[in-house]
Order: sequence, then structure tokens, then C-alpha cells
Amino acid sequence: MAELEDRKQFAELLAPGVKSLKLHPDYKVRRNKNEKTGQSYLDNISHQLGVSPNTIKSWIGQMGVNYVPGRIEDGKLFGMIWIILEKTDMNIQWFSDLLETTTIPVIKPALPVWAASCLKKAKIVRQDNSFGAPLDQDIEKTVKRLFPDVLDHKTNALTEQIPLTHNLPSRWSGHFIGRRFDIEAIRQWMLSPSPVCLITGWAGMGKTTTALEAAYSCIGGDSSDWPAFNSIIWLSADWKGLSFSDFLNTIAYQLGRTEQINKSINEKRFVVRNALANYTREKPVLLIVDSIDTAERDIHEFITSLPQGVKVLLTARENLKQTYREGFGEMVTIQLSGLEQTDALEYFHQEVNRCLQMCNDPTKREKLAQLLELSPELKSGFISATAGNPKAMALSIAYMSDDDIPAHQLIHELGKAGYSLLDLFDFLFGRTWHRCNEDTLKLWQVLCFFSKPPDEKSLAAAAGLDARRFHYAIEQMRSFALIQPERSEGRTQYLAHQTVVAYGEQHLSENQNYETEARSRWAHYYIHYAETHLKREQPNSIYWSYLLGRDLDQIKKEWPNILKVIKWSSETDQKEILIELITRISHFLSRINLPLRIEYGRKAADAAHQLGQHTREAFFRIDTAGWALMEVNDLDGALQQIEAGLKTLEQSDTEEQDVHDLKVWGLALQSRLLLKGGSDEKAEAILTEIKDKPISPAIQHRVLLVRGDLSFVKGHNEEAIQLYEAANQISSMYGGEKTVEAYFNLGVAYVKCGQFEKAEEAFEQMLYDKHNANQVELIYYYYGMAQLLYRKGEKTKAMDSNQKAIRLIDSWEPAIGIRGEVEQLAMVIKEND
Repeated sequence: MAELEDRKQFAELLAPGVKSLKLHPDYKVRRNKNEKTGQSYLDNISHQLGVSPNTIKSWIGQMGVNYVPGRIEDGKLFGMIWIILEKTDMNIQWFSDLLETTTIPVIKPALPVWAASCLKKAKIVRQDNSFGAPLDQDIEKTVKRLFPDVLDHKTNALTEQIPLTHNLPSRWSGHFIGRRFDIEAIRQWMLSPSPVCLITGWAGMGKTTTALEAAYSCIGGDSSDWPAFNSIIWLSADWKGLSFSDFLNTIAYQLGRTEQINKSINEKRFVVRNALANYTREKPVLLIVDSIDTAERDIHEFITSLPQGVKVLLTARENLKQTYREGFGEMVTIQLSGLEQTDALEYFHQEVNRCLQMCNDPTKREKLAQLLELSPELKSGFISATAGNPKAMALSIAYMSDDDIPAHQLIHELGKAGYSLLDLFDFLFGRTWHRCNEDTLKLWQVLCFFSKPPDEKSLAAAAGLDARRFHYAIEQMRSFALIQPERSEGRTQYLAHQTVVAYGEQHLSENQNYETEARSRWAHYYIHYAETHLKREQPNSIYWSYLLGRDLDQIKKEWPNILKVIKWSSETDQKEILIELITRISHFLSRINLPLRIEYGRKAADAAHQLGQHTREAFFRIDTAGWALMEVNDLDGALQQIEAGLKTLEQSDTEEQDVHDLKVWGLALQSRLLLKGGSDEKAEAILTEIKDKPISPAIQHRVLLVRGDLSFVKGHNEEAIQLYEAANQISSMYGGEKTVEAYFNLGVAYVKCGQFEKAEEAFEQMLYDKHNANQVELIYYYYGMAQLLYRKGEKTKAMDSNQKAIRLIDSWEPAIGIRGEVEQLAMVIKEND
């Protein structure tokens, strides 16, 4: 499902394309004289798409911008685009601009293979009255029109004729200086059989700049000395780290396999590797991973098994050299040192002139101009003091232009700073530290709190600054070259070099009072963040208010930082903070990481126990940990936690609804455990005991599900259906729940009763967003559909669906309780094939 991020712009771009069809012979309507009503060209278009004319009117804004929908099904959207591209002269620029108003990934510059893969998603009524994608030969013809410079291509082999594609970031300076021998060594490696090259060196030596320059040399077209690549793919880990999923997604984007973005890790892993193998048949692919030392281990393993023809260029810090040599086998290693005297002098002049161009302050401009007039001896001393390190030189120049100390005195002090770059950076940062105002120092020290670059709100909150003070402080950090703003996904994040972060952390460790205050602000910011993005109006409960049911994108964006708060609060015995976070995040964890839910559910329960918070402890033991342990098939562990939670409730003398609810829910979970263990009668006895207890709708929903499970186990499928339907009806009283088990069990019950359409409908209701479903939902969906297809006699499709479920289980949580059932169904299908 494509989300429209800019509905007005979308309508304005789509409208001329649709209206251009008005006079096309296939859609033009000829009316009799004086006839004012009847069929319009939109009727003909809507028939081909399988939508109403009013739907198209809403897409193009004809009914007003407020009626432009927030999302459109991919098949219908690409169907509309296909009709326009096939029948009109709309070009690839229009196509890209239109898709950029949606959440659909766009590759720039646009590639034939990417355009073709998009158009294959179109769903239209074809000439034979069948409904599906356009014919391959028609897509080839249209793509050829869109890309006239690509000669005589075939859609399935577009990669053989397309020009070199890359996603390289812009060069950081207009003129690359020095590194002639290093660049030549990289060129020789590219021409050699060796698959991997590692560029190492101290911070600031120019590893990234050198790798970037080598990559641009391959696409410059100025010289035939550099090898030709089919594609160059740049991936940067940097401070943010690089997850395996993001790594595969980036490669998929660049290879035109955008349909893989929302697939499971295991699926993407094999598809991306195969795509790389196909791309390298004619020419090699260059894969560049910058700062790989911060990337996930899965990325290292993926690189070691890349197909022949993929060349991998890595950058990493010097102390990881031996690690990567062992991990990647045969590897060329290039050790960067400081710039040679002549090159360093040229870099010095270039950096000073760059600062002059950007500076508006007369005093600073005068100091910068004076630097150009320094004697050769002083310039030589400066280069020697900075060891020719480009980053150290740039920082020093910034300091000399901003400090009152004369340049010759600073150069002299630089020379005495020490023999290592660590000493040098310590000296430079030390001078800057004393020139920063108090607010800037606060920002600098809290940078180390974050797992990924913070945005304005989180960074200001941790430092305790209002908007005005924050912007003044962040501007000072930027002017001192300490931080770099980066605009991403509609918000600004602040990146800093690792040496900057480490220096701030060092001072923070010496300022315990400030650290205590800042950590508290940081933690409470994310407690409030979770409250804002997860809490529902109903049900009204300290725990059930955070049931899933809202868009989780905002929580996912900040999840690395939230997890860091959770780990910190656990490791430093911040009991209240841990309790508040786990209260809010438990249900979210059920969809992304069951082991984490169990681990921190237990720790939060222990913290609540120590603080005498009996109700919270019971929540964590019975639901957070107990329910999750049952899901991963640890029935003994689940029973232990549930019983401990029920025992804790005996100490509670309150009459609050949550206490009554928990007592019933704990017993219902015990009943479910007994069902899993085959003790149907004991399970039924517990359900009978709690049948008439006064409980809230959220617990009624859950108890009805367990009662449905009992009926299902006993073979009373019709009764089970009624109970599952009743459970879902109850949940509508407080806004509904996306309870996977409810719809899954309902669907299976319908399968048992031979009501296949209702079964499929139930399975689809598990998917909150069918085109962006998470892995838990997909596991149950594919397993449910496998049962449905097998019951219908479609064994091949059933096995395929079942295998998808197994692959998802492998990539998400191998210990999930349903795994045994899925594998058993696979055996049954094979035996009866």
C-alpha cells in the first residue's frame, strides 16, 4: 500500500497525465448531438483499473485536496501510471517525480530495470479480459520509449546495456589533494583478482575521502586506466552503525530490486546475493562499506560469501586491521599516514581559502588571511605538529581563526602537545572546550547517550536547554567543527565524529552531578516519547493502555535510543525508570523481539518487587514475561512466572480493576498452558471457575480467546468460531486489537469447517498493513494460508506458503512456539504429495 506523503503534489502531478487520456482513441467518448450525459473517459479508465470513476477523481484532486486519499493500493496506482505511460508521452522524469510524493522507493537516476520492475506491479484489465500485470513485451516497448538512450534492450536483461549506476555521496571538496600512491594502490587492487581491499588509518586521516575519490575515478570517464564497473554501491556505517537489513535494502535499491525492501532478512539475503551474481556476469560490481567496524556481524559474513565479480572496498580504524584480515581471507590492506609536506601545504592553503569563502566575520577573515602570510618555517612547523592529518589541520585552522592566541604561538603549543594523534586531538579539543559556553558544553557531554544521532528534541531535552539556548549552542558546536547537521526523513539529526563524542564523554565522567541530572532528563524524554506514540485512549489501564493499534513508525525510528535507555536503567539499578519504560514498551516488544521482552520483563518485575509495587510486578510476571515465555515454548518458565505473579497479587490490598483483571488473566493463562500440555479437563475447570468474574473488556477478549482454544481442541469448531468472533467484537469496545492469535485461530477454525473464503478473510485481518506487515503477522498468515491451501487440495502452493513461514521463523525467532506445528504440516504435505 503506497502512502501519499504529499497529497496535493501527487494530485497535481497525476492530473495532467489522466486528463491527457481524454482525447485518446481508447478512452475518448463520442456522444450523439445534444447529448450531455452518459459515459465519460474516466468511466473507461476506471473499468480498466477496477475502481470507480469517483476514485480517480479523488486521486487527481477533482473533488478537492481534502478528498485525495492518504494511501493507494500499489497495483491500482501502478495500473494508472501504466495506462498513462503506455498511451501518452509522459516521460521518466514525471514518473519519478510522481513516485517521490509517495513512500515508494525511487532510484535516482532512474534505471530501465527499476522502471520495468515497478510497471510489473500494475494490475489492469487486459485485452483478453483477464486481470493482472501488463504483458512483458508491452512493458519492454514502453520502457524503451522512456529510455531512448539505452539501445535495443530486453526488459529481463536491462542490466547488460544500462550505464554505470551509483549512489556515491558528493565529494567533500572540489579538489582532491595528495594520496597518489594510495590511490594507485587502490586502482591496482581493482584490476587484480583480490576481492577485498581495506583502507585503515587513524581518525581524520581521510579514509572516507580516499575511498570516495577512488570510486569517482571509476565513473569520471576521463581515463581508461580505471576499471569499468556495472554498478558502484556506497554504504556508510559511520556513527549510526549499519544494520544488516539496511545494508541489504541499500543494495536492493541500487540493483532495482525495490520489491525486496519489505521482505524478511532471509529472503533478502538470497535475492540480493543472486542479484549481485547476475549484475557481475558482464562487468564487476564495486561495493564500498565505509566505517565497517561499526557494522553488524552479519554484514561481515555476507561479504565473505559474495559471488565472484563483486569487489569490496572497506574503511576501518587501524586497530581492526588484523581482525579483518582473518575474517575476509585474501585482502589488500592500505595504511594511510599523514599527507606529505608538499601535499599538506597545498591542503593548508585550500582549507584556509575555503574558510575565507564561508566566513562573514571581519575579525575572523583577517586572522584567516594572516595564516596565508605565515612564513614557510611556521607552515612547515604546523604540518609537522599535526602529523599531516587533514582533520587535525582543519580543526587547527578553525581554532586559529577563532582564538585570540597568535598563530605562531598556537603552532608552537601544537608541537609540544605530544607525539600521538590522540594527544593532538586532546590538545585541540581541550582548547575548544575552554572556549565553549556552558550550554555548548552541556550538549557536547550528552552526545554519548545516544545509539543513533539525536534530533533537536532529544538532544535539547537531555542537555536541559530550551529552544533558544539549544540553537545558540548547536550553532557554536557547528562553527567549531564539532557537529554536522543532517536532514533525514523530515527532521534534522546531529552527527559528530567519534573523537568528539569520546572527548565529551570523558568530561561527563568527571561531572557526576551533571551526568545524573542529564541521564534522568534523557530517560524521562524517552518515557514521554513512548507515552506519546504508544498510548491509546482505551482501555484505561496502567498497562493495557499501550496495546498495539497505532502506527509504530515513530517508535521504530527511535528504538535504538529507547533500547539504550532500557539497558542503562537496568545496568545502573534505575528501578523506577525501568518499570515505566517496560510498562509502555512490553506490547511493542511482542512484535519485534520476544527474548528482549522476557529478559526485561523479568528485570522490571524484580525492580517492582524491590519497590513493593505489587500490581506492576504481577503485570510483568504474568503478561510481559509469562505470556512471552509461552510463545517461545518455555512452558515451565511461563508457569513459574505466572504463579509468582498470582502470588504477588495476594499481597495487594487494593480494589483497583487491574488487580481483579490480573487475577483472572493469570488463571486464564494457566488454563492455556494446560491446554498446550494436553490437560483439557483441568483447563476447562479453571475457565469454569473464572467464567462469571467481573473483568474489563480487554481481559474478556483474552479469556474468550482461551475459551475458543478449548472448544477448538475439543473439536467443537463452530463453537470456537463463535467465541473467537465474540472476542473480536468485545475488543471493538475499546478501539480494537490486532491480536494475531484471535484472527489466526478463527481462520483455522473456518478452514476446519470448510468455509474457505471466511478463513482467508480472517487471515488477512492479521495484517495491519498488508503491504508492510511485520514478520510475526506474516509467520501466522503464511502458516494459516498453507493450511487453507492444503485443505483445498493445492499442495504445491500450500508447501510454498508453509516454507515462507519457516523462513520467516528462522529470521525472526527460531524458538517461537508455533514452529513445531509449521514443520509438522510440512511433513504431512510431503507424505501426501
